[in-house]
Amino acid sequence: MASAPAEAPWHAAFPTPRATVVGGDIPSLTADELQAKLEAEPELEKRSFVVLDVRRTDFEDGFISGAINLPAHSLYPTLPGLLPMLSRYALVIFHCNSCSTGGRGHRSAGWYQDALDHAGVGKDVSRAAVLEGGIKGWLKEASEGGKREKLTVKL
Repeated sequence: MASAPAEAPWHAAFPTPRATVVGGDIPSLTADELQAKLEAEPELEKRSFVVLDVRRTDFEDGFISGAINLPAHSLYPTLPGLLPMLSRYALVIFHCNSCSTGGRGHRSAGWYQDALDHAGVGKDVSRAAVLEGGIKGWLKEASEGGKREKLTVKL
């Protein structure tokens, strides 16, 4: 009996981002660096940055307080409408589960940076970044009494 053909990955329907973390186009932030930013700018409406959680339904273990959930699976086609809103932030920080190379966080940050570049929005106005280690790295110190507990929402 012949095996079924392999199903294409979800991102195969979209272009490969030109901007990359590995190539140095997109900076990465450690969990400690993001924590410092969150603590320095605690009021959501006054922040110079926004955190985008690009996980789909795998956020049951928790998420970063104030993060916006925009699943990577639907991000690329909605970027034209999102760009005017997101580009108001100097830094748009993407994360998924682990933010490994080629994963949702890296891919989404690349698409956003490509959209900014295509629209002529300079990196001095807005740019993409990635959270190193993703939510898994963040949650390591978000348990009860951990240093990120107050910045983490648990379901």
